[in-house]
Amino acid sequence: MRKDIKKQLWIQINGENIRIDKKKIKNMYLRIFPSDGEIHVSAPVNMPLKEIEIFVREKWSWILEARKRLEKARKNTAGEQLSEEEEKLQKEAYRKQLMEILPEVIRKCEQTTGLHAKEWRLRDMKTRWGSCNTVKKRIWLNIQLAACPRECLEYVVTHELVHLLVPGHGRDFWKYMDEFFPDWKRVRKELNGR
Repeated sequence: MRKDIKKQLWIQINGENIRIDKKKIKNMYLRIFPSDGEIHVSAPVNMPLKEIEIFVREKWSWILEARKRLEKARKNTAGEQLSEEEEKLQKEAYRKQLMEILPEVIRKCEQTTGLHAKEWRLRDMKTRWGSCNTVKKRIWLNIQLAACPRECLEYVVTHELVHLLVPGHGRDFWKYMDEFFPDWKRVRKELNGR
């Protein structure tokens, strides 16, 4: 069990096993793993199980829809190359999944940093998770972030927002990251290990 997870348990809703990770966080987050469609919920340590169950039930139609999209996009067998059509479907599924959660993540990160981008866009990027045009205040995010834990998305959004203050990756940049996203080193390591 990861260090940031204080308690892990499983509940069953509508015949589905759902993993609950209790963490030192303020809000609840729901994630569906693209690889197998497994449902994971991150919840505050003291959050009652009943509230977690209500949260999941309220999101149930979204869960089913997201799973359908992921199923269409998933590879047939491990290591098999996706056809052009399958790749297109996967990218579309990732895009839709990000569009569901991105407004809330952006709001949270903008409140934390006090920084605001004029425009947010998504695209498939091969070598980076995000980029920031500091002149136009436009931020691009990699659609592959849909396959990552939510905290990775929050890290990338915060990282790109900080570039509005500091264009490069000098000492000042990382000072702001320490202030706005204290756990950035661990999350960056997880993200770059993908």
